[in-house]
Amino acid sequence: MAVKMKMTARNAAFQRFETLKRSREKRHRQRLAFVEGVHPFEQAILNGWAFDSVGFPAGKRLSGWAHDMLGKASIDNLYEIEPALMDELSEREESCELIGLVKMREDALGRMEQRAGENPLYLVFDRPQGPGNLGTVLRSADAFSAAGVFTTGHSADFYDPLCIRASIGACFHLPFYAMENMENMLKYFDGLPVRPKIIGTSAKGTDYLSRMDLTGPTVLLIGNETFGLSKGWKERADHLARIPIFGAASSLNAGCAASICLYEAARQRGIEG
Repeated sequence: MAVKMKMTARNAAFQRFETLKRSREKRHRQRLAFVEGVHPFEQAILNGWAFDSVGFPAGKRLSGWAHDMLGKASIDNLYEIEPALMDELSEREESCELIGLVKMREDALGRMEQRAGENPLYLVFDRPQGPGNLGTVLRSADAFSAAGVFTTGHSADFYDPLCIRASIGACFHLPFYAMENMENMLKYFDGLPVRPKIIGTSAKGTDYLSRMDLTGPTVLLIGNETFGLSKGWKERADHLARIPIFGAASSLNAGCAASICLYEAARQRGIEG
């Protein structure tokens, strides 16, 4: 049962919420991430994520949704927070009814293997810079039935509030994993029951994406927003594909490119609805 407390000043509990919202280092040291919003809360609770702490505004009548979430969630500490402090902690113009500190999980690869089945589709985002782009990729990967999303190299944080918000809660449904480097990523794929085909994306790709066979076990590679795929990934990919574009821009936003690639894979696999 959750321990119930009041938060009426910028005390240690307030500072903890605020620090974990903005500090990647503190988030990963304490294994906690800041979360707010209807969809992220629903998905976290639906998919079995536990909360260290949850806060709600003092003196305000909570909706049926909020009561339902509080009843279903696994919570260690429950804070009744002064509305002015709630507004300070919120990332939104109008603060959500609930904010929380969700506990990071260690079972991503296991959940990914369960989701993968016999014909997996993975997406690897190479050194993403923007947490919003990373969240968009998670949202699309979940929508088009990918087994999971990896990042390689120095990358945006999956647990950044901007990533969680952009994913619309998909980050709590779809497994994700930050791999240290390309070599470790390749070792992981080599160790799978069937090594997937690795398809990189590049403006200088050898053929159009639509002509690539994405019906078998496949890895889709998306490059850094500024520099594209690293030289190492270009050399190690089985194929380099390009998305045809016809306007003035020389390339697509990384999140858009990932969504197009994921949709093409789903289309080829005959996924409808």
